[in-house]
Amino acid sequence: MKPKSFLRVAPVLLALACACVPVSAGLARSVRRDANEQTPSSAGKSWYIAVSGDSRDCGDLILPKIARDIEDTRTQTPVEFYWHLGDLRAMYRIDCDMLLRKYPQAKCNMRPGEGPEQNAFNDYLKFAWDDYIEHQIKPFGQTPFLIGIGNHELINRTREDFECRFGKWLTQPLLAGQYKSDAKKKIPSSQGQTHYHFIRNSVDFIYLDNASNDAAFSADQLAWLAQVLAADAKDKSVKTIIAGMHAALPQSSERGHAMDVTCNGVCSGLRAYELLYQAQNLSEPPARRKHVYVFASHSHFFRENIYDTPEHLGKVLPGWIIGTGGAEQYKKDASERIMYGYMQVELRADGTVATRFREVTRDSPPLATGTGAEEITAFCFEQNWRPPSDKHESNCNCAAP
Repeated sequence: MKPKSFLRVAPVLLALACACVPVSAGLARSVRRDANEQTPSSAGKSWYIAVSGDSRDCGDLILPKIARDIEDTRTQTPVEFYWHLGDLRAMYRIDCDMLLRKYPQAKCNMRPGEGPEQNAFNDYLKFAWDDYIEHQIKPFGQTPFLIGIGNHELINRTREDFECRFGKWLTQPLLAGQYKSDAKKKIPSSQGQTHYHFIRNSVDFIYLDNASNDAAFSADQLAWLAQVLAADAKDKSVKTIIAGMHAALPQSSERGHAMDVTCNGVCSGLRAYELLYQAQNLSEPPARRKHVYVFASHSHFFRENIYDTPEHLGKVLPGWIIGTGGAEQYKKDASERIMYGYMQVELRADGTVATRFREVTRDSPPLATGTGAEEITAFCFEQNWRPPSDKHESNCNCAAP
């Protein structure tokens, strides 16, 4: 691969990640929806959201397919917003979908520093997030796009870089009104931060940031979570609490690639788990109890009932991993099928949810076009996988909070 300029995208997007250059009006339209807009749930009907994470590697191919599927099924299941649970681009090597558009014969999963490729990698870092906006957010059109931070957002970048480049999505109408409400309740929140929450149609959606190297929640964030949940407990209109995050909480069935990788992650994660479990208000009459659900990604597959483990016996929260947005899939061997897609979540008037995994396939529209289209499609659906990890801490002494 020649050490020349790696990528060319629309001129309006040619900005370093921390430059905060406004994106095009076309992208802005995707988030201009009144946060207080009435939805079908107002009339006692179900409403829907879509969730997945980890769209590095092949997200430029997969997320447009997810966006199209959401649009094509809108009449039957109108999705109110799509929630991305982090890991937008690889950032430690060139994502395959970007690489093969420029160099169709290149080898994917190539690390920087291998001869002249270092120059191409440096160029990639300048445009990786702009590429994500252009090829992964923009296809969602009028569907609001909620963004979460993952650990790959902190490779060769900082949390401040992320808040700056994606400030438009971290301060969109779905979120903006909540800051004013929180201020009245004396809940400390700052617009544009990487952990946030908002209440919509009796559901409190909470995004927790465990993207740090130790996959842990900060003490300040846990204190904030406790305040948010305490406010929910007092709010009779809140029926449901849905927590989203990148890495799954500790002691799940998929602990090999979750918060269990460090003792700080385990201890802070168990504290968050306990707060969420207690938020169900099980001592209250059934009519006043909250329904609590937990979504994560980080591991690159789809799994249900991940907290139904011996450690959580008697205190099981409904939980899912949806790391199927395009990242290299975790599977034991080549005989297992690579599977991408998203989880469609039905939010019912009684506060419960129903979920369905919607797969997008090689033949799902839109198909890749242009230079490298065949190579990208072949790699993503045939070679984009690796064995799962089983690294986790097992002897952490977590002091009582």
